[in-house]
Amino acid sequence: MRDFFRKAAEFMQGRYGNDKLNNFILIIAGVLYLINLFVRSPILIIVVLLLLALVVFRVLSTNITKRLYENRRFEAIYKAVFDFFKRQYMKIRDIRTHRYVRCPYCKAQLRLKKRTGIQHISCPRCGKDFKKNILF
Repeated sequence: MRDFFRKAAEFMQGRYGNDKLNNFILIIAGVLYLINLFVRSPILIIVVLLLLALVVFRVLSTNITKRLYENRRFEAIYKAVFDFFKRQYMKIRDIRTHRYVRCPYCKAQLRLKKRTGIQHISCPRCGKDFKKNILF
């Protein structure tokens, strides 16, 4: 058994391996496969097989710089989407105690205590002052 793992490690030397993008593609393929259990579509099976082939291709690829670039682009998009949904969750969670406003200069999201009326706000990111009328 030890010899098998040694040979597998030697085979993978110089190859890209696994990353977050591969994990995401595998999750999407799994979800599509589960959907296909109910829908029974041959097109969906072909899509699942193509996604699995893409994962195998990326894992065994020797063009490491290109795979790293693809993964970095994916992680940037993933972070933007994750941060958006995290902000939406925080807005809902804090709806009774805080209000969220954007700085008109640097577009930063600011969290203010819930007080109605005109508030004088100093942005901690850009340092500029502005007024905001909080209605409710």
